[in-house]
Amino acid sequence: MSLFRQRTRERALVPPVLATYARPNWIQRHRMLCLAVLLGFAFVYSAAFTLIGRFMPMPFMTPLALMLGLVVWMLPENDRPPTRALERLTFAYIVALLCWPDYLAVALPGLPWITLLRLTGFPLVITLLLCVSVSPTFRAEMKDRLSAVPAIWKCVLAVTIIALFSIALSEDVSASASRFVVMLVNWTGAFFVGVYVLSLPRRIEWLGYLLWGIAIYVTAVGFQEWRFSHVPWAGHIPSFLAVQDESVMRILAGSARAATGIYRVQSKFTTSIGLAEFLSLALPFILHVMVRTQRTGVRLAALASIPPIIWVLVKTDSRIGMVGLFLSLLFYALAWGAMRWRFDKGSLFGPAVTLAYPAIFTGFIIATFFVGRLRNSVWGTGATAASTQSRRMMYEMGIPMVLKNPQGHGLGMGGRTLGFVNPAGTMTIDTYYLAVALELGLLGFFLYFGMFLVAIFQGAKTVWRAPTGDALYLVPVTIALTNFFVIKSVFSQLENHPLAFMLLGASVGLIWRARREEAARPAGPDAATSPATAPRPAPALPGRALPA
Repeated sequence: MSLFRQRTRERALVPPVLATYARPNWIQRHRMLCLAVLLGFAFVYSAAFTLIGRFMPMPFMTPLALMLGLVVWMLPENDRPPTRALERLTFAYIVALLCWPDYLAVALPGLPWITLLRLTGFPLVITLLLCVSVSPTFRAEMKDRLSAVPAIWKCVLAVTIIALFSIALSEDVSASASRFVVMLVNWTGAFFVGVYVLSLPRRIEWLGYLLWGIAIYVTAVGFQEWRFSHVPWAGHIPSFLAVQDESVMRILAGSARAATGIYRVQSKFTTSIGLAEFLSLALPFILHVMVRTQRTGVRLAALASIPPIIWVLVKTDSRIGMVGLFLSLLFYALAWGAMRWRFDKGSLFGPAVTLAYPAIFTGFIIATFFVGRLRNSVWGTGATAASTQSRRMMYEMGIPMVLKNPQGHGLGMGGRTLGFVNPAGTMTIDTYYLAVALELGLLGFFLYFGMFLVAIFQGAKTVWRAPTGDALYLVPVTIALTNFFVIKSVFSQLENHPLAFMLLGASVGLIWRARREEAARPAGPDAATSPATAPRPAPALPGRALPA
C-alpha cells in the first residue's frame, strides 16, 4: 500500500470534531475599522512626537504608563508577592526623602528632574501594585488592615479623586497633571505602603531608630552649615547634578531673616521651616526610643542627642519648630501618664500626671505670654511681625476667593490663584490650610484635614487603652501627626508630606495591630468582662522599660 493511501485511511479513522459556533464581538466584526483607527493614532502620535517631542516629552509617555498598568493588571495570580522588595524600597525611599537634597538632580531637557526620591518612589509604587495584582492573600491582608479605620482610606481616595477632577479646573493643566502624578506616588502610594509595611512586626521600631539616626545626620549638617553660613556641598556639586535654576541658586545661597540678618539653618531641606518641620516629626520617636528601650546605652545616647537637635531647632529661627518641640514634650508626658495609669493601678504617679495635665498645659500657655524667652520662641518678636502680618493678609485675600469658587482652582494652583507677592518679589502662600481650600475646594479641604483629625482621635483613643509591643508606637505616630496638623497652619511646602502620609498609614496599621492584640489578650483573674481591664506591667519610667 502506498504511503498516500495509508495516511488517507488513518485520517478517515479519526472521528470528526464538531465545530462550536461563537458570535464575534464588536472588535472582531469591525476589525478593519479598529485597524484603521490604530494606524491613524500611530501616525498622529509619531508626527506629534517628531514635531514637539523634544520639547514636551512627558505627555507622550502616557501610553507607556497605560501599557505598564495593563501588564501589571494582566499578571497571573500567585501567593508569592514581592513583599521583601516592598519593605526594602520603603526604607530606601525614606532615606532618599530625608537625607538627599531634592534639588541635586539630573536635569534633562524637557523632562522633570531625575531625583533620588523619584528613582525610589516610582519602583516602590509599582512594587505595591504588583503585590496587589498578583496575590489574593496580600489583598485580603490589606483589606483587613484598612478596615481598622475605614474613614481614613476612604478620605485618602476621595482626596485623590477630587485632585484628579480639579485638573480640569486648572489654568495650567500641564502643571496640575504633573503635580497629580507626584501626589499619586508621594501621598496616596506612601499611605498604602505605610499601612502594610509599618504594621509588620518591628518595622515601626526600625522606622523610629531610622528617624533618630536621620535627625542626628541633619543636625550634624546643620552644625557645619552654621559655621560657614551655607550648606556644606555648595560649590562642590558635580556638573551632572547642578541644576541651573533660580530657586536652586537661592537655596544654595542660604537665607536670613530680613529684620535681624541672622542666618537660618536649613540643612538638606529647601527651607529652614522644612528642617524644623522634620525635627518636629522625629522628636516624638526619639523620646519614645529613650523611654521604651531596656538598654541603658541607647537611652543615654537618645538623651544626649536631644540638646543638639534643640540647638539646631533654635538656629532655624522658626517659631513653629519650637511649637513642635513643646507639643512633643507636653503630649508625650500626657500619653506616658495615661498609660502609666492604665498599666499600674496601684501607682499614684500616672493618675497625678493625667489629672493635673489640664493645669500643667494651661500654665505653660500662660507662661508663653509672660516669660520673655518662651514668649519670643512661641509668639515671636518684632522681627517676625512681618510674616505674621503677611499670613493675615493672605487669609483676608484668600477666604473670599474660596467662598466665590468653592469647587477649587486646580491642584497646585493655590499660590498662583492667591497672587500674593512677598517683599522679595516671589509669589508665595504660607499656610497650607488656605492652599488646600484654594486648590481642592471646600470639600477637598474638609476631607484632607479630616483624615488627619480622625487618625489623631483614633490613635489617642487606642493609646488610652494602653497597647503593648509595636502598637505602643502609636504614641509617637499620633504626636507627630498632631505636630504636622499644627505646622500646616503656617507652612505650605510639601517637602515632608510623604513622611506624613506614611505615618498616616502607619497609624491605621498600628490601630489594627492594637485591636488584634487586645482581642487575643487573655483576661486576668480580676477581669470579669473585658481583656482591657486585666492588670498589666507598668510603663517605663526613666529607669524602667515598657514591655516589649
